[in-house]
Amino acid sequence: MYKTKMPLTKDELFPFLCNLSEQFHIGIAIISLERNDYPFVYVNEAFTTLTGYLQNELIEENFDLLNGIKTSIEHNEELFFNFANKNSFEKNIIHYKKDGSAFWNHITCQPIKDHNDIASYAIIHCKDITEQMLSKMLSKLEHEVYIDLEENGELNNILQLITEKVEEYYIRDIYCAIHIVNPERNLTAIASGSLPLSLIKTMNHLEIGGATGYNESVIYINDIATTSHDSNKLIKRYNLSSCWSKPIFTNEKILLGYFSIYIKEEMQLRLVDIEFLKKLSPIVALSMKYVKQKQELKKLAFFDMTTGIPNYNNFYTSLATWADQKIKGSLLLIQPNEYSSIVDLYGRKFGDELIGQIVHRFLSMNELSEEVIYGRFSTTSFILGVKQTDGENLDQFINQIIQVTSIPFTIAEREIFITLRIGVSHFNKDLTIDESIRRADTALTKSRLQNSVVSYFEMGSDEIIQRELNILNQLQFGIQNEEFTVHLQPKINLNTDEIEGFEALARWYSPVLGHVSPAEFIPSAEKSGKINEVDILILRKVLKFQNVRLSRGLKMVPIAVNISPVHFYSETFVKDFLSLVEEYEITPDLIKIEVTESVELFDFRKAKEILLELNELGYESSIDDFGVGFSSLSYLQQLPFSEIKIDRSFINSINNSDMHAVVQTIVQLAEKLRMHVVAEGIETPEQYSILQQIGCKSGQGYYFHKPMPLEEAENLLDSI
Repeated sequence: MYKTKMPLTKDELFPFLCNLSEQFHIGIAIISLERNDYPFVYVNEAFTTLTGYLQNELIEENFDLLNGIKTSIEHNEELFFNFANKNSFEKNIIHYKKDGSAFWNHITCQPIKDHNDIASYAIIHCKDITEQMLSKMLSKLEHEVYIDLEENGELNNILQLITEKVEEYYIRDIYCAIHIVNPERNLTAIASGSLPLSLIKTMNHLEIGGATGYNESVIYINDIATTSHDSNKLIKRYNLSSCWSKPIFTNEKILLGYFSIYIKEEMQLRLVDIEFLKKLSPIVALSMKYVKQKQELKKLAFFDMTTGIPNYNNFYTSLATWADQKIKGSLLLIQPNEYSSIVDLYGRKFGDELIGQIVHRFLSMNELSEEVIYGRFSTTSFILGVKQTDGENLDQFINQIIQVTSIPFTIAEREIFITLRIGVSHFNKDLTIDESIRRADTALTKSRLQNSVVSYFEMGSDEIIQRELNILNQLQFGIQNEEFTVHLQPKINLNTDEIEGFEALARWYSPVLGHVSPAEFIPSAEKSGKINEVDILILRKVLKFQNVRLSRGLKMVPIAVNISPVHFYSETFVKDFLSLVEEYEITPDLIKIEVTESVELFDFRKAKEILLELNELGYESSIDDFGVGFSSLSYLQQLPFSEIKIDRSFINSINNSDMHAVVQTIVQLAEKLRMHVVAEGIETPEQYSILQQIGCKSGQGYYFHKPMPLEEAENLLDSI
């Protein structure tokens, strides 16, 4: 029997956490929760790279060291309030590096408890999300400008709104102004955020050159000067030193004006500033071209700025129109496998360029005959909608899409071959748009896990919907007539090849439906509230099997029974479980509970209460499918499981060096926590050998035995 409490003392925990933090490639800091100032007691190399401070400059300091003029006092107080209360939390806050440059810091805090259930330390994950936050700011600014255009429409008001909002939202402490070219070809200051507009008008740092003399992609850095004595006083009062100006052009390369950022004291122009101004200038240009601005701003709302293709809102609106017209069809969610590698090598710009090239190449195919709608779905993918076609035509359509990868793409002046993954779902009047899209997303995830090019969520919506209804209708009959049976799959000791236990798996043969997959009947049972009855039926059959063998003095091994998270959290679960094991007189060493790690397993307090109650009575518990849920580390810290089962998706890819490292880390971490590890889905001698080498002690899978009926399992045990 394995201990389920954190076995590490406070003194043992600290070096463990330090070693663990060095395994991460993102900034990790360990803070002391025992001191009121919550100082850094350890930081990894990535954290020093993120902040620019040396390790010895950070130790004994705290997050106040990273504060600056735009750090929210309220956010900072919330940070320390959560430290004081030892809360797990996530927070976005503006922090400053040693060189004074600001960045948006995404902070994730997880207090870590020792064997006495005391949290003396917290692990803090820090990540620079400046680019994402500035993108959100631009999206928010676009939205507010669009509303103002609809409600107001006055050019001065719109440009004034832009300057004020940029000053408010931008990560640096700056002033903003906009100059426009008037009909006389002179520059006129028309909007200013916090600086007096009169001061902007007196400065002579800008001029109009010939159209060929100014480059729209360049940002001009100018010293500020004025001929007015009073204006010079104001310049000194506001600590202005220089100005960054981005020319604003029409699509016809006609200079409309400048968007200017006035610098307080000395600041270096960074890449993030350049990218921000490049993305901001089209918004200003559209506002200045008021005759066209409503159309253009709507374009901003419905097209992806980086690729020029329709965005998700555009696609969703088009699909809603199809739904109103009762049109049926298929959704294809498409992702290039190489997107992340291209971004890592060349930058986000070229990842966006890849998406744009794929879409435009697809649209230019001569053989494209189906009517489609399309749009950017996420950073790494785009989505297509195609009107209803038969299965053969859909396959041909998908093959046409795949064919766009037969010729290399030019990225960063290099020819690169790419591959695609495609998730396919269907849509019709019986499914909501959101559900259809979710199914395509699920199918894409499935294609990644199975390493396949194309994955279908469903083959035909009518048949699947009818199948779901039939399963739901027959489920109660199946429970009443005990149509559910138990198959057992052996768990093997990887050192001795001996059987050390079984996992019980539910099977259902319906006289009406035939064999029904657990992937079909378990979700239906959960949705209909029948899963408790199914779980109890399977548990009763397992206990009866154990009771008979026990009474005959035959060889016994423990059997693990899967419990649905829905049933696990029900008020009657513990009572039902204990009642059954007492009825069949089965001791705790012969039965184990397995709970699938899933989105439903979210109530840590309740889960811990249930597991501790069972644990105190001697019953061990296991996390099934470990690693594919949402909070694996939190489970290990907070829930007293004695065993984790590594999901088969990890084992399938264990030959991959990265996945090998992940599995090895899980095994080593479990060993540190004195938890038993079982590898699921072992199918090849290579997987078996690798798991032995990294110290995994138990496993199950087709390489050893397939799940078998109780009679075969009994014969197998008797043959030992």
